Amino acid sequence: MTLSSALRRLRTPALAAGFALALLVAVPGSAQAAGGSYTYITAAGQGFRVDEPQSDTCLPLVGGAIRFSNDTTDTAFLYGDSSCSGGWALVGVGATWDAPTGVRAFGVRLGSTAVAPKGARS
Repeated sequence: MTLSSALRRLRTPALAAGFALALLVAVPGSAQAAGGSYTYITAAGQGFRVDEPQSDTCLPLVGGAIRFSNDTTDTAFLYGDSSCSGGWALVGVGATWDAPTGVRAFGVRLGSTAVAPKGARS
């Protein structure tokens, strides 16, 4: 293997690592992570767990949650759509929500209020 071929092999991973680092630096750090995790189960019985989720950010619940357990340090607000608008259900720290028949939550926002503070990204 020649030096030029070795450098070509290293160039692609190095570029990818550099790009990933640039993205991390470019993303504003205004949103903070909630400590802990939340878990949910879909109507199809599929389970999901999200560790250290972002606070004050609308997060989608893929497949729609029929059961949601909040083991984070923030209050969870569940929404009937993935854009976290309209009505919501409150799930306190350490609490579990079981959906009424035919209802699913498609979005969650963690924080102290149902609406993100001005300037927060969603």
